[in-house]
Amino acid sequence: SQSLISALNGLKELGDPRGAEVALQALTDIQSPRWWLAVSTWDYPIPAAETLVALEKGKLGYAVVLERFKKALRENDVSDIFNQVLLITILADARGQEVFDMLKTKFKDDTVAMQAVNNFEAQFREKLKR
Repeated sequence: SQSLISALNGLKELGDPRGAEVALQALTDIQSPRWWLAVSTWDYPIPAAETLVALEKGKLGYAVVLERFKKALRENDVSDIFNQVLLITILADARGQEVFDMLKTKFKDDTVAMQAVNNFEAQFREKLKR
């Protein structure tokens, strides 16, 4: 996992468009061992999403992350829901607004969760402006 993260960070810095394929594969990979931490130095989907964005290919990852988000929502896996929201925020695809709309419905009566939703949505909207 650390080697993959290093490779993704290198591809991001090089700006080589061929890195998009590697990043997309890493983002879709749910089999490789990972730490499942929302920290880019340990969890390879985060640098995969960041690499896609740096290579102006973030839209490629949206469908993958959206499906995982919907699965986590159906299973009520709050941890995974917010892991996917983090990736959606990083990808900053305008279609991601639908995710925040779903979250606001799901967590409308949970003030703590709504704080997290609102914080992620603010970050998402800020990234859309760039």
